[in-house]
Amino acid sequence: MNTLKKSCLIAYILLIAVACSLPFAGMVFGWGAKSTENRTMTGMPDLYTAEEGGIDPNLNFTAELGEYYSDNFGFRQELVTANSWFNEAVFGRSSNEKTVVGKEGWYYLSETLMDYTGVSAFSDRGIFRLRKTLDLMNRFSEEGNITFVFFVAPNKNSIYPEYMPDSIRASSSPSNLDRLSAQMKETPYYLDVKTLLRQSAKDRTRNIYLRNDSHWNNLGALVAYNALQDNLNNRIDKFDYMPIDESELHLSQHEISGDLTTMLYPSVVKTDVQYELGLPKQYSSTKPLTNMMDPEIITTCQGRYYNIICYRDSFFNAFIPINSNAFAKARYSRTAKTSPYDLNAAKSGDFNIAVVEIAERNLPNVLYEAPIMDAPKVNSPAVTRRRYVEQKCSFVDDGESFILNGEIGNWVTLANDSCIFIELRDSKDKSFYYEAFPILSGDSYADNGFSAHINKYNLKNDEYRIFLHVGNQEMTHYTELILN
Repeated sequence: MNTLKKSCLIAYILLIAVACSLPFAGMVFGWGAKSTENRTMTGMPDLYTAEEGGIDPNLNFTAELGEYYSDNFGFRQELVTANSWFNEAVFGRSSNEKTVVGKEGWYYLSETLMDYTGVSAFSDRGIFRLRKTLDLMNRFSEEGNITFVFFVAPNKNSIYPEYMPDSIRASSSPSNLDRLSAQMKETPYYLDVKTLLRQSAKDRTRNIYLRNDSHWNNLGALVAYNALQDNLNNRIDKFDYMPIDESELHLSQHEISGDLTTMLYPSVVKTDVQYELGLPKQYSSTKPLTNMMDPEIITTCQGRYYNIICYRDSFFNAFIPINSNAFAKARYSRTAKTSPYDLNAAKSGDFNIAVVEIAERNLPNVLYEAPIMDAPKVNSPAVTRRRYVEQKCSFVDDGESFILNGEIGNWVTLANDSCIFIELRDSKDKSFYYEAFPILSGDSYADNGFSAHINKYNLKNDEYRIFLHVGNQEMTHYTELILN
């Protein structure tokens, strides 16, 4: 090998060695390892774990060390950005599993693809179960003189599908949200926000969703806010109606980075336009409002009458500053994806209005856990036919309620619109009936589940037998429950 070739080979080897060592050296010296991602980075693992009775070696140390290095190697943000740029420029695709690269500088959250492609489609009974669950929540609210409202914040590709990549084909069937909206068309408490947003997106030149973020912008939130105000004004006599006419606003704009491009390009700033509505701030918060993702936010506003509690997710962040001027007291409770709605909080006596908002991609979570509320009492079915079969059910006494949850066996055929009732029969054979949620705890897609919270304080001190009825108010098949 001649001297020139040898020198080139040595230089090449040294270059590769330096390139491979830079991330490790950067981690050691703290160069370029700062994260801008919206998640907690992995910490350095411990060699030993403290167990009861002593200290044992951490058998997962090697795997945890690999995760730590993956999150904290030097120049990580720059290398992630370079990789994202290469994949988007050359292949037109995302290097991050959480994002989808669309057309003309649009980005989408990959979690929304299940709705877009139809993978997450409910059965017809699943759509019925969604409606029945919402109907029971509304009934519970009405019994407490609370006006209930439910709406879904649509996925960005439900409003702007035209910028999705051609390689991802949209489902030819209606989405879960479209099917639910068709079922709820004449339901007073349901807001079809998607239809309003789609029309708004067609009628205007300004975008109502951020191109580089998974959420709507302030203009999109304003459309939903006005829909809420219209709904409440139509249902509540002498409501403090406070719509906002966009044409009368003095809009300003500024650059904003988005959650999607921050994941892809953490070392550079790719911005989009956010519109400021220029609304005067008339409300105050009970504690400094520094993070719209706080689990609990409470605001007050003088001169207003009604109090509102909102069960919400991150789409409501842009909603809070607009909405808070319209209510004497507003409580915003951020719910985790699989956390049940605690409607008992709405019945505390402080609120006149309860609003549940959920992102379209999380719509199945409505059926993941039954809401925390007393099962509503119902009349006995007109005809009942007993089945002498074994039907098991989990039973929990939480101090205030008996909580029942189970999966209906094959002793009865479930129709798409089958309802589920719980019968409590006392020692004198007097029966009390309650309607259960058609939900199996922990499984949004189980069509044969049931859950109910029976308030103990509404029962006399007696021994009860518990029966499960399946059908409707005209006729049910039933069997006795075996409690686990």
